Parts: sequence; structure tokens; C-alpha cells
Amino acid sequence: MMDSTILVLLLVLAFTLYGGDAQADSAHQIHNIDQVTLDSGRLRLNFDTSDGKLALRELSNDKGFQWVNPSAKPGPLWSITFVGPDGEKIEVVSNAVNISDIRKQTSAVAFTWDCPLVGKAAKVTMRIRTPKRDPLSYWSLKADLPDGWKVFTASFPMIPNIKMLDGLKLAAPVGWGIEYRIGPQTRYRAIYPSCSCSMQFVALYSEGKGLYIGMHDPQANHKVIDARSAGGGCFSYECENMPAIPASAEREYKVPSEAAIGVFDGDYFAAAQIYREFTFHTKWGKGLPIADRSIPKWLTDTDLWLRPARIPIQDVDLNECARAMEFFKVPTSIHWYYWHKIPFDTLYPDYFPAKDDFKAGVKALQQMGYHVIPYINGRLCDPNSTAWKNEDAGKWALRAEDGKPYTEIYASKVPLNSMCPYTGYWQRKIAGIVGTLFDDYGVDGVYVDQIGAAHALECFNPNHGHQIGGGHFWVDGYRKLLEETRKRVPKDHILTTEENTECWIDQFDALLMVNTPLSQNPPIPLFPAVYSGRSITFGAFYIQQEDIDQSLPFRMKIARQMLWGAQLGWFPIRGILDEGSMKEAEFVRDLARCRQFAHNYVTFGRFMGMMDVGGDNPRIVGSGPAYAGPYPIDTHSVLASKWLGADKTQGIVIVNISDTPHDIDLDISLSPKERVTLRCYDSAGLISPPQATEKGLHLNVRERSATLLTFSTEE
Repeated sequence: MMDSTILVLLLVLAFTLYGGDAQADSAHQIHNIDQVTLDSGRLRLNFDTSDGKLALRELSNDKGFQWVNPSAKPGPLWSITFVGPDGEKIEVVSNAVNISDIRKQTSAVAFTWDCPLVGKAAKVTMRIRTPKRDPLSYWSLKADLPDGWKVFTASFPMIPNIKMLDGLKLAAPVGWGIEYRIGPQTRYRAIYPSCSCSMQFVALYSEGKGLYIGMHDPQANHKVIDARSAGGGCFSYECENMPAIPASAEREYKVPSEAAIGVFDGDYFAAAQIYREFTFHTKWGKGLPIADRSIPKWLTDTDLWLRPARIPIQDVDLNECARAMEFFKVPTSIHWYYWHKIPFDTLYPDYFPAKDDFKAGVKALQQMGYHVIPYINGRLCDPNSTAWKNEDAGKWALRAEDGKPYTEIYASKVPLNSMCPYTGYWQRKIAGIVGTLFDDYGVDGVYVDQIGAAHALECFNPNHGHQIGGGHFWVDGYRKLLEETRKRVPKDHILTTEENTECWIDQFDALLMVNTPLSQNPPIPLFPAVYSGRSITFGAFYIQQEDIDQSLPFRMKIARQMLWGAQLGWFPIRGILDEGSMKEAEFVRDLARCRQFAHNYVTFGRFMGMMDVGGDNPRIVGSGPAYAGPYPIDTHSVLASKWLGADKTQGIVIVNISDTPHDIDLDISLSPKERVTLRCYDSAGLISPPQATEKGLHLNVRERSATLLTFSTEE
């Protein structure tokens, strides 16, 4: 009989090698096999190993719909750049190296390669598991390294041969979200975390069938997502991981999270629900919903944001501000730029002293009923600033691999350097500026620019307290910076930032959403499909005077704000109240006043997707101005979104952007056995409910207006 101690050791070794699969099925080594198949019952994967290399030949759903092009030339599934003791870099790709080992279980497989380096070899293992009845597979990658070697970058996963289908679309997490209409030249490439890659997933879909690819990484490590048309009837996906590089040699490198790859039914909204479930396991997404956070009531009550002119008292034009408050008559916040004496985007962070009348201007606006939130930049330092010259701030700037700072130039034409958020110096500097604005100037909040927008950068300064390179120091650093800063935020005051990078939504009270590009590829509400009820957004898209003058682009932008749950506005007071803009101002007023009755849904509730609106609902076709040139507008006159309220009742937000009223139909799929309590609101408040029919609801919506329907059901 085998000694019990030896038996226990053997079992532990087997678990370590083969991974403790949930089904506890035995692993076995495979030799001389041409095909490896995994089938969860909802997802089927097949790999070809006939020539000693590894190729993905099938990724299909339970109906047999195939997502990869099996006839395409095999491409790599991973690529690793190793760096040796002398700094030499060697890239190895999976399809250039023969498989040395395959270990198969019922619901998992591990492929291993021996990768030649300089006189040595690294052992790379890719493991894929397919839990029973799960539509997703979970992919991981690790490398066992020879002495003195490290991993510089690791591209994983790589899916090189996605089938190019007719009508194929790509949902990408750019700001609100972008839906790419895929063609021969389509490419989405963005650095995470940033507003261009605010979340870690993409989705492809056509005719109700979808492919989901996500990095379920709760540490939010630095990575680059690249999805593009690859020719030969294929579309490809690649995630390049930018790891932290340890000071001493490491024995093992692991891509820091599993990739989730699988199938779904539907479009971007269905894919977003997959990612949404993952986010509840992250430090930023597991937090309390808006209703339970210590966010001041005045912010959750806010329905409109405005921007005043540049100079306090004299040029803010208090009469103009008073006129705006009287005209809109909704809770409104002021986002104030140019309050400091230094020119904009110059001499940061030397914000003080403020302009002479700033403090008086803040008080005057607050007396009118506004809440005042001034601007600062949370990321950049001017080499000509006092901080750089007298405080030796250059020691705490981010440094590229060549030792130079990252320099950026904006409209001011002044070089500005990006600071390392992991350093105590920069954390204390931003916290101090924010504290001074609260303590000495009495503001209601501070807008800390760029933190939620700018993409992660690598830092190779070994004196900043983090490992050099990438990894998650960027996110950890800004989280520490915000923790330090929030100590200086008084009760019932707020912090906001530019854009919606997910990693800090629990530390900011509101997110300004203006950078989603408008082009041939339309925006979609991907972000609220994941984070509604856990984040407050305001604004949507930059609003220029040309938008207001052309009317349709302006109405479309404001309508999307309303439908997607954002607090409205973020445009100059002067432009919207010009005599020639009054119809647009009235449209904003109508929507903002209606929004007051929708907070249970658009602020505290959950976005449940856009609705089809039937009946008399003609299309409107036009164009709008953008920095990259005109973009098309092709929309129904009446648009609607569905919401689940914080009280579990249902809501529908309806916006008619046209100049004529319309009789519309909404299918709300009511059972004949259900008793419905229906309420209807417009800008004036409660109005008569619409007519109920067998197919749903029939109602008339006024021109240039918003309507809120709420209903609860009982058996």
C-alpha cells in the first residue's frame, strides 16, 4: 500500500499541474493528435494541431453558428516579447513554435510550448477552460522563465481569424460607446484605461448573434486593445498587455487576468450585461449604488449644467446668469473655467492666487441658486511653473524608457509634462489645490480634469515606489491620489472629472461625458448599459455654437443626454440664450423639466436598453459639424429608452426631436392577467396617461418635447 504522505503529495502536485477543474475530471497527456475539442453545451471550441502548431478552427454556439473562418491561414494566439539579462529583446509567437505538450480534461485543456531564447528556453502554457453550460470560455497564459529573463510585453489573447460576416458590427468602449460598421479598413485601437477604452471588452454581432471578448481584470492593468479588419475574409482581435517589470529576475510571468471569450444572442446591450456581471467583482464596481452613496442631494437633483464666461463678476455677466436661472427653472450647476490668473493650460499647477473677484463671483452665483464647480488639471505640470522650478517636481514626472518625460502640447502651445500619480508629491499637490478651493473660496465641488480621460502611460523611474513599466500602478496611483484628495472634500461637496474610465467611478461623484467622437460610426449607450445606477454622468458630446445654429445636431445631442441618463447641458450660457437660439433653449428647458420626474430611473435606476417606437415615426436625415468633418444624422423622429427604477418600477423616457407632434405606439409586452398602474409626465408634471391597446400603448407626443411613462404591474 502506498504511504499516505506520498499519496497526498502526489495529489497536490496533480492539482498544481492541471488546475483543479470544477468537474474534477482527470487530466491526461495527448500525443500525436490532430484535433482538440472543448464543448460546454453552449460553446464549442476546436483546435487543429496536425502540423505541430496550434490553430483555432472553430468557435461556435449551441446552434452551430461558427465565428471563425476555418479556411483562413492560421495566425498566432499569443505573442510574448522577452527581455534578457543584457537587455536584448526577443519576440516569440505561438504559430512559429511547435507545441511540446497537451494536457486535456473534459472541460479544459493546457497547451505548452518550449520557446527558444539565447541558449535557453522559456516554457509558455496557455490554458482554456469551458465550464459546463457556460457560453464563455476562459483563457489564461503563463511563462516559466530561464534565469535572468523577464517579459516586456505579452499579446494575449489573439483571435486572428474571426469570420467577416455581412452586416458585422463592433461595439467598442469609446466614451459612451461606438458602434463600428465593419468594412475592409475598420480598426479600433485604444489604450486601457482611458476614455477611448473605458472598459475592457468588445463585442461583434450580426443578425442577433454575437461574439464577446473581454479581459476580466479586476486590477485594471495597462493594456492595448486592437480590433481590425485583417483581410482574407477575417477580422482580428489582440490584447497587448503592458506588464510591470520587476527589479530582479522573475521565475514566472502570468497575464494578470483571464480572457473571457464566448457567444451571446443579441447586440451590444446583451454583451454589456456579460461585462456588467464581472464589474461587481472589482473595487470600483462593487461599491454601493448611487442611492446609497454619500453623494449630496443637490447633485442627484441637478438636471442642467451651464458654463459662464471667463472673467469673474465682470465677464461672467451676473445678469445673464440670473436670466438663465429664471428661464430654465431647474436645479443647475455651473462648471467654471478660467477662474485663475495664469493662462489656461499654462503654468500648472500654480493656480493661486485666483482672479480678484473669483470668490465674490462664487458667492453671487450660489445666491442665485447655482452650485459652482471650478476647473483644475489633475495630471499636468508646466516645466516653467513654480512647482517644477522650486519644488523639484520634475523628480515626480512620469519617465519613458529613454528617461525623458512625456510632454504634451495643447492649444496654449506650451509644453506640459504628465506627472506620476503614484508619487506622494503629486497626490499631496492635487489634494492641496482641491482643499484650498473648498476652504478659501467656498466652491461646491472641483472638476479634476483628465484623470478619467487620459490613457495610461508606462513609467520607468525606479524611484517612484512602483515597479517600472506598466502593470496597475497607474490605476493604483490615481486611486491613492483620490483617496488623499477626498479627505479635503467637505460634506455635501463633490469631485468630478473628464470622461468615464471605469477604474475611478466609485471615487468621483459625477463624470463629464463629451469626448465620444461623432463620425460615420454612431455612438451607442454602452457605458450606461454597464454602469447606470452606479455613476452620474453629465453632458454628452462637445456642443458648439454651430450645433445650436443648425438646430438638428443640437437637438440630437440633448436627446441622447436625456435618453441615456445624463444630466443635460454643459454649454455656454451666452450661446443658448441668444435671440436666435431660443427654440433650442426651449427644447432644453422642456427636457430638463421633464427630467425632474425621472430621477428614480435615470439617476438611481438601471438602463435597460433602447426601444423600438412604432406608429407615426418618420425618419429625419441631416448632418452635424465635428472637428473631423461633417457626420451623418439619420434617426427616427421619436426615440425611447427603457429603465428599471430604484423602486423596481419600470420607466420609459421618450423624446420627440422633430418639429411636429406624432402619434406613436410602444410595445411594453403586458400580460392580459396583469394590472398596470400607469403614470405619464411631461415638462409640466403629471398628465393623462396614454391609451392602452392589445399591443401596448398609444400616445401623442408634442413636437420638441420629452415624456416619461412609469408603470408597475400586479398579477
